[in-house]
Amino acid sequence: MNPSPIQFKTVRISKKVFFVCFFVLLNLLSLQKLYADRVVGSQQLVENLYSELVATSLKELTIDQQKAELRKLFQKYVDVAIIARAVLGKSWREANPDQRKRFIYAFKTYVSNKYGKQFSEFKGSKLEIVKSRDTLTKAGVLVSTEVVVPGITPLRVVWQVSDGSGSLKLIDLRVEGISMLSTERQEFRSKLKKFNGSIDDLILAISHK
Repeated sequence: MNPSPIQFKTVRISKKVFFVCFFVLLNLLSLQKLYADRVVGSQQLVENLYSELVATSLKELTIDQQKAELRKLFQKYVDVAIIARAVLGKSWREANPDQRKRFIYAFKTYVSNKYGKQFSEFKGSKLEIVKSRDTLTKAGVLVSTEVVVPGITPLRVVWQVSDGSGSLKLIDLRVEGISMLSTERQEFRSKLKKFNGSIDDLILAISHK
């Protein structure tokens, strides 16, 4: 007996459902691997960055050399463009391309000068990864760690790593719950207010810090 048109239709629908489910499953497996790779990559970035910070702290460097080393680490591990954009907030949207470019460069110099003297704090310390969580958004991966420093209580440090610009880079650091990004944002908000919102004056000011 020949199959009826209804049976043919049922077979076609069944095949269609099967292929849809198959491709959905493949996509889910691909995403799962992507997120797993992102977590592993974020943890590796944090470990590599910390190792270089410790190694640099053991060198006999002048203050200017420490600043130069920190600028290299920023270039390698930190998404300065994303941080600079977040720090300026509304003013970033109002800035022209040239102002944005100059601010990113000046901001990198400013932060290097500000934190370049603190390399000695990494001497004798160790980093222990506690856990990592992928936010499954552009916010990236939160790598929770403890920084063990001889003589004091271990510090809780959360490293926020994102691939929002195409590759995994650090975009924030929270030490004992205090976000460096939020701190800098508040500070630059005050600076802009001081300069009546002038980005050019702000760039000039932080370039000479």
